[in-house]
Amino acid sequence: MKTEKDRTIVHRTGNYSKLNAGGFTLLEIIIAFTIFSLVAVIIGGAMRLGMDAWDKGEAETGETQRLRVLSGLMSQQVRSAYPYAVDVDDERVVLFKGEKDSLLFATSFVEKSIGGFKWVRYSFRDGALFYKEGILPDKEFMEKIKNDEEVMDDTIGDVEFSFLMNKDEDWQDSWEFEKKLPSAITVRISYFQPFRINLPLANKGAVQEPVRGVVS
Repeated sequence: MKTEKDRTIVHRTGNYSKLNAGGFTLLEIIIAFTIFSLVAVIIGGAMRLGMDAWDKGEAETGETQRLRVLSGLMSQQVRSAYPYAVDVDDERVVLFKGEKDSLLFATSFVEKSIGGFKWVRYSFRDGALFYKEGILPDKEFMEKIKNDEEVMDDTIGDVEFSFLMNKDEDWQDSWEFEKKLPSAITVRISYFQPFRINLPLANKGAVQEPVRGVVS
């Protein structure tokens, strides 16, 4: 025979079972919230990594395209190098001089509206590539070479030139004014693979009317 106390226990136990069957306990809620938080953190971290990778990829693509344009322009200009005659220290030589970090030459790669030739100078210093050009003939161009250069690229990293007289000789780090053009030059721009530019007019002697001047 059940007492009043037994009926009370059965009644309360029955209510607890019904509550447990229709909802969640506090422990279950805490565990579920913890799992949800962990999943949210993992998903958020993955999204941040994905966005960072996307931004980095976009930046690298833009930089690569910029360097490709620069190397393309330089290749066209150098490939069109012309053995333009100048008088340096009373000696007729070809307008082409190069150092490991600079390059000066005459080129026929000019705008169609202008025609003729122009002199071009590239120089690398302090982490930036400088550029200057002018139309030929110009009796004062020797004095203009190193003045008012334009910054072509101030984040390029590095630029180096080397020069080849002919295929049977070693590459040189510099090229003084000579009677003819080098047969080829190698250009290294930033992280790009060094590329070689052959000069079709390498074996042709100095031509065109000389421009008087002295280059130090």
